[in-house]
Amino acid sequence: MRVAVIDDEGLFRMQLKMMVEKVASARTLQFDVEEFESGPAFIEALKDRRFDIVFMDIFMPDMDGIETAKKLRELSERTFLIFMTASDGHYPDAFSLHAFDYITKPFTIERIDLLISEIVEHTPIDAIFIKISVGAVDERIYLKNIISVTTDGHYLEIHKDDGTTSRVRLTSGEFLSMAGSDRRFIMINRGIIVNMDFIDRVDGADVYLDDRTVYPISAKKVADIKQKIQDYLFNAQ
Repeated sequence: MRVAVIDDEGLFRMQLKMMVEKVASARTLQFDVEEFESGPAFIEALKDRRFDIVFMDIFMPDMDGIETAKKLRELSERTFLIFMTASDGHYPDAFSLHAFDYITKPFTIERIDLLISEIVEHTPIDAIFIKISVGAVDERIYLKNIISVTTDGHYLEIHKDDGTTSRVRLTSGEFLSMAGSDRRFIMINRGIIVNMDFIDRVDGADVYLDDRTVYPISAKKVADIKQKIQDYLFNAQ
């Protein structure tokens, strides 16, 4: 997820950025955090990219946080907007702009952790992605687009629904950690992870996927894995 921190105080921007990154790392979330020293600088950035979460200071010179947020809302209704201030006199303005939260300075990393936890709970599942490094290029892959993940030596091959495959130096455990608690993914055998949304059928000890690939279920866990798949597909209907 892309995060913006807008505040005219450089030290505060840096501290908040560090807090957000620390919380994201602890939760194995992929956050890209950018700092902006003014409302106009942030609005300029919106010309070529969007942000999932925005921390907006209310009291800033030239263009205050309320005016900046109005311009943000003209471009994006889905951004999680969090206002920040040292006083609590702007609640009506904040919530008229559909702010997700309103926090007063100074605040602790525990407050940021709670806030991010609430945002993750409200994030549509289709908006969740992981970021991997393929050579010198960073690639974002939405979890909803991943059909399966297989091990090849020290690498993973991530098979996507557009027919392409991304090869990255990761372990299966690291991938599942990056995916967090996403219940769509299940390891059916050593080095084989499938997205249950793409299961066509289970026949015997084999899983047939929509892309016509077939993977074997671990012989020791056939009954358990078949039950988990059955439960997931039933609840997904």
